[in-house]
Amino acid sequence: MSIILSAKNLTKTYPGNKYRSLINFNLSVEKGQITALLGESGCGKTTALRIIAGFESSEKGEVIINNRVMANERLFTEPNNRGVGIVFQDYALFPHKTVWKNIVFGLNKLPKNEQQSVAERVLSLTGLKGYENRYPHQLSGGQKQRVALARALAPNPGVLLMDEPFSNIDSMKKNQIREEIREILKAAGTTVVFVTHDTKDVLAIADRVAVMKEGVLMQEGTPKEIFNHPANEYIAHFFGKTNIFKGDVVEKGKVESEIGVFNLSKSKDLGKSISISVRPNSFLVHTTAQTGTVPVKVKKRIFMGEYTELICNTKSGFESENDLLVHLSPDFHFPGDRLWLEVDEKNAWLMDNSESLV
Repeated sequence: MSIILSAKNLTKTYPGNKYRSLINFNLSVEKGQITALLGESGCGKTTALRIIAGFESSEKGEVIINNRVMANERLFTEPNNRGVGIVFQDYALFPHKTVWKNIVFGLNKLPKNEQQSVAERVLSLTGLKGYENRYPHQLSGGQKQRVALARALAPNPGVLLMDEPFSNIDSMKKNQIREEIREILKAAGTTVVFVTHDTKDVLAIADRVAVMKEGVLMQEGTPKEIFNHPANEYIAHFFGKTNIFKGDVVEKGKVESEIGVFNLSKSKDLGKSISISVRPNSFLVHTTAQTGTVPVKVKKRIFMGEYTELICNTKSGFESENDLLVHLSPDFHFPGDRLWLEVDEKNAWLMDNSESLV
């Protein structure tokens, strides 16, 4: 696949700030790919998006879109000349214009018949036929978002940029709207970069994700890769509840820990301390002692609907800042407050204790 967007070594420090907002940020996005920039507030994801869009300049680095250099230390191309479409967090629809007029607003250079053809195409693509004469105040949040998306897609941009696209959507409707937006983007064949702080957005629609913290891209990959194989504890926790155990390399290729002995996929220094991430639903649970199991005492049971969450402590005195979490089927019943846990090696992910960066 061809690379449509490339950001190389982007660095940004805002005036008056002691720390850089973006540090040597690199990103490549293939044609038709949906890429998420994920992180907490202040991680640099929005700064990266604004630099790509042309709303901000960078101190160093380069932005290339469709094989054209848009910005570097000597060149800066204005946003309207970059061939990008933008869906703002608040949608930025014109309240006094109808859906139709909002969509054709950016098509003023086209003849009227072409404007009509393009508008009809994106109305059909976004499921907005029949809404042409409505005003923004007559639309739901999801409908407003689709109008903003239709307007951004109408000029057929090389790259579509979306800022927190689901933050203003009612939580009850988010799953449905995420699915709808992904279907629209894939049907259009659009190359997309979007910013979010919500891992559910990433898991629902992204092909790839770049996890950021304090201006640094920490890990990049598919959502499945990063969920199952986080680079460090921060990313493991960011993608949902997990249990972190400490372990030591006791011989080449072997790690000894509270929950068992594991084989390493690559060699580590003997005696080196590492972390092991185990998701709450990854334990094999026994009601009696078995070879290789760890005994635990159940402190609390919480019914969560689709699963029951157990908060446990190990009998062997394992100390952790957080309780040990185990997720079971609501139908799993056991007497008393004792269980024995087993961890299959394929469900445990070993990480360096340091927050290694890509």
